[in-house]
Amino acid sequence: MNKQTSLVLAGFAMLSLSACSTVQPAEVDSKLTAWQGANIETIIQTWGLPTGEQQVNDLTYAEWNTRDIKNKPSMRVGVGGFGGNFFGSIGTTLFGGRKEVHCRVQVGYNQEGRVVASNWTGDAEACDAAIPERES
Repeated sequence: MNKQTSLVLAGFAMLSLSACSTVQPAEVDSKLTAWQGANIETIIQTWGLPTGEQQVNDLTYAEWNTRDIKNKPSMRVGVGGFGGNFFGSIGTTLFGGRKEVHCRVQVGYNQEGRVVASNWTGDAEACDAAIPERES
């Protein structure tokens, strides 16, 4: 196996390992569920000010929205040559590009300020990053 083939195989191995590190929706659900019963003031102190609030029946829903641009993993493959006064190369980028990710988290709290409902929509990794761990 030559050096270029080894580098290409190593690149694919790294990409496949990074693909395994994605956050599962169940992990985000668990992280958000841990905040059930918390006081909304504690959540605001920990998460920051919500981007909006709305009243639905007897609950107030606080909402946090995040939007981010992520660079997708990429790998550059190239072939080059050098001889005499000639140098040339051919290359391409595999995968890669930019991806917009978003997350919307809502927590519903009652008149006493206790969280009794919650939900999230969007990219699991963005939501995982947006929801802080609840300290015991």
